[in-house]
Amino acid sequence: MIVAKNLHKTYRRNADMVRVLNGIDLEVQAGEFLSIIGASGSGKSTLLHLLGTLDKPDEGTITLEGRRVENLTGWERDRLRNEIFGFIFQFYHLLPELTMFENVMMPMMVNSNMWNWWGKRKEARKRATEILERVGLGHRLKHKPRELSGGEMQRTAIARALVARPRILFADEPTGNLDAATGDGIVSLLRDLNRQDGLTIIMVTHNLELVSTTDRVLRMHLGKIEPYRASPILGHLAEPVALAIPVEALDEFGEPAVTLPFSESGKLEPLRASG
Repeated sequence: MIVAKNLHKTYRRNADMVRVLNGIDLEVQAGEFLSIIGASGSGKSTLLHLLGTLDKPDEGTITLEGRRVENLTGWERDRLRNEIFGFIFQFYHLLPELTMFENVMMPMMVNSNMWNWWGKRKEARKRATEILERVGLGHRLKHKPRELSGGEMQRTAIARALVARPRILFADEPTGNLDAATGDGIVSLLRDLNRQDGLTIIMVTHNLELVSTTDRVLRMHLGKIEPYRASPILGHLAEPVALAIPVEALDEFGEPAVTLPFSESGKLEPLRASG
Protein backbone atom coordinates (compact mmCIF):
# COMPACT_ATOMS: atom_id res chain seq x y z
CA MET A 1 0.00 0.00 0.00
CA ILE A 2 2.67 2.50 1.05
CA VAL A 3 6.32 2.00 0.13
CA ALA A 4 9.36 4.04 1.18
CA LYS A 5 12.70 3.62 -0.55
CA ASN A 6 16.09 4.97 0.54
CA LEU A 7 14.74 7.75 2.74
CA HIS A 8 17.27 10.25 4.10
CA LYS A 9 16.57 13.22 6.32
CA THR A 10 18.93 15.75 7.93
CA TYR A 11 18.04 18.74 10.12
CA ARG A 12 20.11 21.79 10.98
CA ARG A 13 20.61 22.45 14.68
CA ASN A 14 22.37 25.77 15.07
CA ALA A 15 25.66 25.27 13.21
CA ASP A 16 25.40 21.48 13.19
CA MET A 17 23.76 19.17 10.68
CA VAL A 18 21.99 16.26 12.40
CA ARG A 19 21.32 13.22 10.25
CA VAL A 20 18.09 11.59 11.40
CA LEU A 21 17.30 9.01 8.71
CA ASN A 22 19.99 7.08 6.86
CA GLY A 23 18.47 5.20 3.95
CA ILE A 24 15.18 3.71 5.17
CA ASP A 25 13.35 1.07 3.12
CA LEU A 26 9.87 0.12 4.29
CA GLU A 27 6.72 -1.44 2.87
CA VAL A 28 3.37 -1.46 4.68
CA GLN A 29 0.53 -3.64 3.46
CA ALA A 30 -3.13 -2.58 3.35
CA GLY A 31 -4.90 -3.52 6.57
CA GLU A 32 -1.67 -4.00 8.53
CA PHE A 33 -1.13 -2.77 12.09
CA LEU A 34 2.58 -1.93 12.21
CA SER A 35 4.49 -0.77 15.28
CA ILE A 36 7.81 1.06 15.07
CA ILE A 37 9.82 1.06 18.29
CA GLY A 38 13.09 2.59 19.34
CA ALA A 39 14.67 4.93 21.85
CA SER A 40 14.18 8.69 21.71
CA GLY A 41 16.20 10.18 18.86
CA SER A 42 16.23 7.00 16.78
CA GLY A 43 14.25 8.67 13.97
CA LYS A 44 10.93 6.88 14.33
CA SER A 45 8.78 10.02 14.57
CA THR A 46 10.64 11.60 11.65
CA LEU A 47 9.90 8.52 9.56
CA LEU A 48 6.22 8.72 10.48
CA HIS A 49 6.09 12.41 9.51
CA LEU A 50 7.66 11.67 6.12
CA LEU A 51 5.26 8.81 5.41
CA GLY A 52 2.34 11.07 6.34
CA THR A 53 3.64 13.94 4.14
CA LEU A 54 4.00 16.25 7.13
CA ASP A 55 7.61 16.70 6.03
CA LYS A 56 9.70 15.92 2.93
CA PRO A 57 12.74 13.64 2.68
CA ASP A 58 16.08 14.98 1.46
CA GLU A 59 16.45 11.86 -0.66
CA GLY A 60 14.32 8.84 -1.49
CA THR A 61 10.76 8.19 -2.61
CA ILE A 62 7.42 7.42 -0.98
CA THR A 63 4.64 5.84 -3.02
CA LEU A 64 1.01 5.25 -2.12
CA GLU A 65 -0.51 2.53 -4.27
CA GLY A 66 2.11 3.18 -6.90
CA ARG A 67 1.83 6.97 -6.93
CA ARG A 68 4.65 9.11 -5.58
CA VAL A 69 3.52 11.41 -2.77
CA GLU A 70 6.72 12.94 -1.37
CA ASN A 71 6.93 15.38 -4.29
CA LEU A 72 3.31 16.55 -4.30
CA THR A 73 2.48 20.23 -4.11
CA GLY A 74 1.44 21.70 -0.79
CA TRP A 75 -2.22 21.74 -1.82
CA GLU A 76 -2.08 18.11 -2.93
CA ARG A 77 -0.45 17.04 0.33
CA ASP A 78 -3.09 18.94 2.32
CA ARG A 79 -5.83 17.11 0.46
CA LEU A 80 -4.12 13.75 0.98
CA ARG A 81 -3.87 14.34 4.72
CA ASN A 82 -7.50 15.41 4.89
CA GLU A 83 -9.01 12.57 2.85
CA ILE A 84 -6.65 9.55 2.96
CA PHE A 85 -4.50 9.95 6.07
CA GLY A 86 -5.51 10.36 9.69
CA PHE A 87 -3.18 11.45 12.52
CA ILE A 88 -3.10 11.13 16.29
CA PHE A 89 -0.27 12.43 18.45
CA GLN A 90 1.01 12.26 22.00
CA PHE A 91 -0.46 15.73 22.57
CA TYR A 92 -4.11 15.85 21.60
CA HIS A 93 -4.14 19.21 19.77
CA LEU A 94 -7.81 19.82 20.52
CA LEU A 95 -9.10 23.37 20.15
CA PRO A 96 -9.94 24.42 23.72
CA GLU A 97 -12.76 26.81 22.79
CA LEU A 98 -14.68 24.11 20.88
CA THR A 99 -16.74 21.22 22.21
CA MET A 100 -15.74 17.62 21.52
CA PHE A 101 -18.42 17.45 18.85
CA GLU A 102 -17.09 20.58 17.14
CA ASN A 103 -13.48 19.38 17.35
CA VAL A 104 -14.40 16.12 15.65
CA MET A 105 -16.33 17.89 12.87
CA MET A 106 -13.39 20.18 12.10
CA PRO A 107 -11.74 18.02 9.35
CA MET A 108 -14.99 17.92 7.39
CA MET A 109 -15.44 21.66 7.77
CA VAL A 110 -11.88 22.29 6.55
CA ASN A 111 -12.62 20.18 3.47
CA SER A 112 -15.61 22.35 2.55
CA ASN A 113 -16.11 25.91 1.43
CA MET A 114 -18.76 28.26 2.77
CA TRP A 115 -21.23 27.32 0.04
CA ASN A 116 -21.11 23.52 0.00
CA TRP A 117 -20.84 23.23 3.80
CA TRP A 118 -24.53 24.00 4.14
CA GLY A 119 -25.34 20.95 2.06
CA LYS A 120 -22.87 18.74 3.95
CA ARG A 121 -23.44 19.80 7.53
CA LYS A 122 -26.30 17.41 8.28
CA GLU A 123 -24.27 14.40 7.17
CA ALA A 124 -21.19 15.78 8.95
CA ARG A 125 -23.09 16.10 12.23
CA LYS A 126 -24.38 12.57 11.88
CA ARG A 127 -20.91 11.20 11.16
CA ALA A 128 -19.32 13.08 14.08
CA THR A 129 -21.96 11.75 16.46
CA GLU A 130 -21.51 8.18 15.21
CA ILE A 131 -17.74 8.16 15.56
CA LEU A 132 -17.83 9.74 19.04
CA GLU A 133 -20.30 7.07 20.13
CA ARG A 134 -18.02 4.40 18.71
CA VAL A 135 -15.05 5.56 20.79
CA GLY A 136 -17.24 5.66 23.89
CA LEU A 137 -17.87 9.41 24.09
CA GLY A 138 -21.48 9.71 22.97
CA HIS A 139 -22.29 11.26 26.35
CA ARG A 140 -19.56 13.93 26.02
CA LEU A 141 -20.61 15.72 22.83
CA LYS A 142 -21.06 19.13 24.45
CA HIS A 143 -18.07 19.01 26.78
CA LYS A 144 -14.91 21.02 26.17
CA PRO A 145 -11.38 19.61 26.46
CA ARG A 146 -10.78 21.06 29.95
CA GLU A 147 -13.70 18.96 31.21
CA LEU A 148 -12.27 15.63 30.02
CA SER A 149 -9.64 13.20 31.26
CA GLY A 150 -6.48 12.47 29.26
CA GLY A 151 -7.94 9.22 27.96
CA GLU A 152 -11.14 10.93 26.86
CA MET A 153 -9.19 13.66 25.06
CA GLN A 154 -7.15 11.05 23.21
CA ARG A 155 -10.33 9.20 22.24
CA THR A 156 -11.67 12.48 20.91
CA ALA A 157 -8.48 12.95 18.91
CA ILE A 158 -8.92 9.44 17.48
CA ALA A 159 -12.51 10.25 16.54
CA ARG A 160 -11.34 13.44 14.82
CA ALA A 161 -8.71 11.45 12.90
CA LEU A 162 -11.31 8.92 11.75
CA VAL A 163 -14.28 11.14 10.97
CA ALA A 164 -13.32 11.59 7.30
CA ARG A 165 -12.90 7.80 6.90
CA PRO A 166 -9.13 7.71 6.23
CA ARG A 167 -7.46 4.62 4.89
CA ILE A 168 -4.21 4.98 6.85
CA LEU A 169 -3.90 6.12 10.47
CA PHE A 170 -0.55 7.44 11.71
CA ALA A 171 -0.20 7.29 15.50
CA ASP A 172 2.81 9.06 17.04
CA GLU A 173 3.24 8.00 20.69
CA PRO A 174 -0.56 7.91 21.16
CA THR A 175 -0.30 6.79 24.80
CA GLY A 176 2.69 8.90 25.83
CA ASN A 177 0.66 11.13 28.17
CA LEU A 178 -1.57 8.40 29.58
CA ASP A 179 -1.33 5.98 32.49
CA ALA A 180 -0.82 2.29 31.72
CA ALA A 181 -4.45 1.22 32.01
CA THR A 182 -5.75 4.09 29.87
CA GLY A 183 -2.99 3.48 27.32
CA ASP A 184 -3.99 -0.18 27.06
CA GLY A 185 -7.55 0.92 26.36
CA ILE A 186 -6.43 3.24 23.55
CA VAL A 187 -4.37 0.52 21.86
CA SER A 188 -7.28 -1.92 22.25
CA LEU A 189 -9.52 0.60 20.51
CA LEU A 190 -7.01 1.00 17.67
CA ARG A 191 -6.79 -2.78 17.32
CA ASP A 192 -10.58 -3.05 17.08
CA LEU A 193 -10.63 -0.38 14.35
CA ASN A 194 -7.91 -2.25 12.50
CA ARG A 195 -9.70 -5.60 12.67
CA GLN A 196 -13.25 -4.43 12.10
CA ASP A 197 -12.67 -1.75 9.47
CA GLY A 198 -9.45 -2.97 7.86
CA LEU A 199 -7.83 0.34 8.80
CA THR A 200 -4.09 0.42 8.12
CA ILE A 201 -2.28 1.71 11.22
CA ILE A 202 1.35 2.74 11.59
CA MET A 203 2.14 3.41 15.25
CA VAL A 204 5.34 4.80 16.74
CA THR A 205 6.00 4.06 20.39
CA HIS A 206 8.76 3.31 22.88
CA ASN A 207 6.40 1.28 25.12
CA LEU A 208 6.86 -2.39 24.25
CA GLU A 209 3.92 -3.51 26.36
CA LEU A 210 1.58 -1.79 23.92
CA VAL A 211 2.71 -3.52 20.73
CA SER A 212 2.15 -7.17 21.62
CA THR A 213 -1.11 -7.32 19.65
CA THR A 214 0.11 -5.54 16.54
CA ASP A 215 0.83 -7.46 13.36
CA ARG A 216 4.49 -6.52 13.01
CA VAL A 217 7.16 -4.74 15.05
CA LEU A 218 10.11 -2.90 13.53
CA ARG A 219 12.95 -1.37 15.49
CA MET A 220 14.78 1.80 14.57
CA HIS A 221 18.23 2.71 15.80
CA LEU A 222 20.28 5.74 14.73
CA GLY A 223 18.12 6.41 11.71
CA LYS A 224 18.02 2.85 10.37
CA ILE A 225 15.82 -0.21 10.51
CA GLU A 226 18.56 -2.55 11.61
CA PRO A 227 19.23 -6.08 10.37
CA TYR A 228 19.72 -8.84 12.94
CA ARG A 229 20.78 -12.43 13.06
CA ALA A 230 18.03 -14.64 14.41
CA SER A 231 18.37 -15.59 18.09
CA PRO A 232 17.13 -18.76 19.84
CA ILE A 233 13.84 -16.93 20.40
CA LEU A 234 13.38 -16.84 16.62
CA GLY A 235 14.11 -20.53 16.42
CA HIS A 236 17.18 -20.74 14.18
CA LEU A 237 20.34 -19.03 12.98
CA ALA A 238 20.03 -17.12 9.74
CA GLU A 239 21.53 -14.36 7.68
CA PRO A 240 20.63 -10.82 8.76
CA VAL A 241 17.02 -9.89 8.09
CA ALA A 242 15.03 -6.70 8.61
CA LEU A 243 13.83 -6.64 12.20
CA ALA A 244 10.37 -8.08 12.69
CA ILE A 245 10.75 -9.97 15.95
CA PRO A 246 8.54 -10.97 18.87
CA VAL A 247 7.99 -8.24 21.42
CA GLU A 248 9.12 -10.55 24.23
CA ALA A 249 12.56 -10.67 22.63
CA LEU A 250 13.15 -6.96 23.26
CA ASP A 251 13.95 -4.93 26.34
CA GLU A 252 12.35 -1.63 27.36
CA PHE A 253 14.53 0.33 24.93
CA GLY A 254 13.76 -1.84 21.92
CA GLU A 255 17.08 -3.69 22.16
CA PRO A 256 17.30 -7.50 21.87
CA ALA A 257 16.84 -8.91 25.37
CA VAL A 258 18.45 -12.23 24.45
CA THR A 259 21.77 -12.64 22.68
CA LEU A 260 23.91 -15.57 21.65
CA PRO A 261 26.61 -16.02 24.36
CA PHE A 262 29.96 -17.22 22.99
CA SER A 263 32.93 -18.41 25.04
CA GLU A 264 36.48 -17.19 24.45
CA SER A 265 37.02 -20.18 22.17
CA GLY A 266 34.19 -19.04 19.98
CA LYS A 267 31.84 -21.87 20.92
CA LEU A 268 28.21 -21.26 21.73
CA GLU A 269 27.55 -21.47 25.46
CA PRO A 270 24.26 -22.55 27.05
CA LEU A 271 21.74 -19.71 26.98
CA ARG A 272 21.12 -18.04 30.33
CA ALA A 273 18.22 -15.79 31.18
CA SER A 274 19.08 -12.08 31.20
CA GLY A 275 18.89 -10.04 34.41
